[in-house]
Amino acid sequence: MVTEIQGLDVAARAKCSLGEGPAWNHELNALHFVDIFGKKVFTYFPETNSVTSFDTVLSPGAVIPTDSSKLLIAMNDGIYFSNYDGKELNREISIEPDIENNRMNDAKCDPKGRLFAGTMGDGISPTGSLYKISPKQIEKVLGDVTVSNGLAWTENGTKLYYIDSGRQSVLVARYDLEKSQPSHFETFIEFPESFGIPDGMCSDAEDGIWVAFFNGSCIRRFSSSGKLTHVIKLPVSQVTSCCFHGRESSIMYISTASLKLNPEQVNADIAGSIFSIDTGIVGTSTISYKS
Repeated sequence: MVTEIQGLDVAARAKCSLGEGPAWNHELNALHFVDIFGKKVFTYFPETNSVTSFDTVLSPGAVIPTDSSKLLIAMNDGIYFSNYDGKELNREISIEPDIENNRMNDAKCDPKGRLFAGTMGDGISPTGSLYKISPKQIEKVLGDVTVSNGLAWTENGTKLYYIDSGRQSVLVARYDLEKSQPSHFETFIEFPESFGIPDGMCSDAEDGIWVAFFNGSCIRRFSSSGKLTHVIKLPVSQVTSCCFHGRESSIMYISTASLKLNPEQVNADIAGSIFSIDTGIVGTSTISYKS
């Protein structure tokens, strides 16, 4: 039996074209997220219900807080760092300079704060890859990727879940946390096209994964055995990603998009917003990048 979770709220009316990458900042007690096509990085402060933003010249695929009170931003051609207000935005790591039409997409840190990030091309051809990235080394861990998307680890860090949206599935790999090394990727769950396109995801303390479905109007939770257990239905179709609010929290934030929507369509005014909901299940927290 699948449980439908009720109580969804609009948290931040950002009107993103392609809202993505929600990530919780423990230091600021705030949520960061990006608008990829709008070329903006946002910060939402729940306590004051306020939103700030800054512009980026390129398209930000993901934003992650760092342990040095900065932001790590994955943009078209590499990994950038900036202050919280967007000042001193500089590229520090170049990614795929020889592949002209590729860009960075989703990114996340493992439980020890080490960065994994992926790339995509036209969304059809498998020209992308998933990388383990540090200032000293860039290691390709998976190639032939169409659209590199969601990343999530189990609570103990022994498994890595990964979404290449072009595969219409979630992959799972064994994970050596000490070496930050995944191995033996295999299919964990395959989705019917009627579900929509699997996009971003996060995990919870019970080792369940929560998957956002673009053009599927929902988040679905799957247990560690791959069983569908919960669903969160949204009033908008383009659901892109999700994360939990801080440590030991069951509050989830959900990013959405408003691509090619007619303003007269139902709920078009809240498409591209950040939504929030109490899932009733404690999630894993955003891990800051360890610089």
